Amino acid sequence: MYRPPKPQPPPPPIRMPTLGTLPAYEHVAQMLAQAQQARGRVVELVFINQSQHHEKMLSVRCPADDSDPIWLFYAQFRDDPSAANNPNQNSPAWSYQSPDVALIHNIVTRECMGGPVEESAEQITTLSGFRNNSSGADNLAQAFRNAGAGLQAAQAQASMQGDLKNIQVPKLLLSVAMHELTGKLYIEGPQGGSEIYFESGKPLHANALDSQGDMAIIEMITWQDGRFEFHDNERTTARTVSQSLETLVQQGTPLREYVRELSTHGLSMESYLVRRLPNLTEADFERAVYNGIPLDLNMQKLMYQCIDNQSTVFDVLRRRPMAKTEWLPILYNLVKCDLVVISNKAAQVQQQMPLEAMGIDRATVQAGMRSLLRPETELINYPLILHFVEQEFFRFESSGLPFSLIVFEMAMRTPEGPQPLPIPHIREIAKRINLITRKIDLLAHFETLAFMILLPYTNVNAASVVANRITQAILSSPVCDLDSRYIAIAMGIAGLPEDCDDIGMLLAGAKEAKKRAQQGSSPIVLLKDIRP
Repeated sequence: MYRPPKPQPPPPPIRMPTLGTLPAYEHVAQMLAQAQQARGRVVELVFINQSQHHEKMLSVRCPADDSDPIWLFYAQFRDDPSAANNPNQNSPAWSYQSPDVALIHNIVTRECMGGPVEESAEQITTLSGFRNNSSGADNLAQAFRNAGAGLQAAQAQASMQGDLKNIQVPKLLLSVAMHELTGKLYIEGPQGGSEIYFESGKPLHANALDSQGDMAIIEMITWQDGRFEFHDNERTTARTVSQSLETLVQQGTPLREYVRELSTHGLSMESYLVRRLPNLTEADFERAVYNGIPLDLNMQKLMYQCIDNQSTVFDVLRRRPMAKTEWLPILYNLVKCDLVVISNKAAQVQQQMPLEAMGIDRATVQAGMRSLLRPETELINYPLILHFVEQEFFRFESSGLPFSLIVFEMAMRTPEGPQPLPIPHIREIAKRINLITRKIDLLAHFETLAFMILLPYTNVNAASVVANRITQAILSSPVCDLDSRYIAIAMGIAGLPEDCDDIGMLLAGAKEAKKRAQQGSSPIVLLKDIRP
């Protein structure tokens, strides 16, 4: 009598080494790679959630029909052979079919971070460098939002979080779109913070530094380093994004490559731009750039004319304010066409002095200035800066040259609400600002708790470049012993004659723009952007 052969048992699962902590992105990626090599077999990763005193397990299997991998998560796993015969034990908490490693890693992270509140901050900090939002990290992602309300309000826990070293911004954005997520994506990089609001995977509103909408998303795409969080179901009524995400990614991806390539040449805002050929004719310039990427010839000439071998990238952009989408391709072209060299020091200039210079006693000058400064901060006091603003106004009336004001306020985020920064921290920040500004720019106190920077010969767009650079300098590293994420900054910018023709309106306008920055999501607000 014919008897059919007994079915063969499924191959045993591939068990990866047990982890004593939550799995990192690399562990999940290794699981998927193993499963793709052994299609049909289950790959398991057991890890211990130390705060909850029990094991968890993540498994993945790639079907033989090349469909997407299937993930199972076991919230309470018993590594016991007898448990396999008990349907009430080792049952998965959820299953998910997706090839997106970042998504699975973040879902597992969210699941594990939803445990008891006593879970150690040290353990959670190991998750791609992020801390649990219950400790205030979500507030740290805001640019002075809710400053008046304090940090007591409960914050929604991030459903996804990670490091841009593990997933590039274009892929992250397309992943949000592909899974049709609704909520806010926050990215914190060395440049500062940025956010995008999505509705069913479509971007509706974006902020990055002083940019909004399409330009903000393109700016974010160029970022190489940083951290991100996604908060489900956070919404806004603002609508600033006009193009599709796919179009914006296509526009931003070449800029991202320009940033990467120029970084290998040592590009930073403090880098000096030096002309390689000192006596280049206009015809020679046109022939040289002809072999580069096709860009507006006049714009390339304008930027090249701003390069004097003594100015940094920051100085050039201050003299000729341009959007990143404009100046970055031009600089890339000038470097690749061997017209400009990026250097860490200015070119040497030999000058013949027909007269012997008269010596100036710097100690006498400093002693005279010291009597005009507030002793504890060594900054110009409020009444005196008003005098300098008035003098600048008289200079404007005589020459017609513009000037701008940046009024800003800083605070330290604490569980009890925003608190004034200690004096040592203010002095440290003042040092960083003075490294960025020119010798003719003046940093001073403004009213009681705020500060002001007077920028002669500077229009509003150039002042915005300065404000962005200052924000980056303050937030790029700890201030004294204070993590820069605990520092909130709000800046308002107004200029004359662009915004008004009166000193009183200029001061009031900069102050109002600062107030809007405190209330909104962008740390820098221009008066011209809030006027109807």
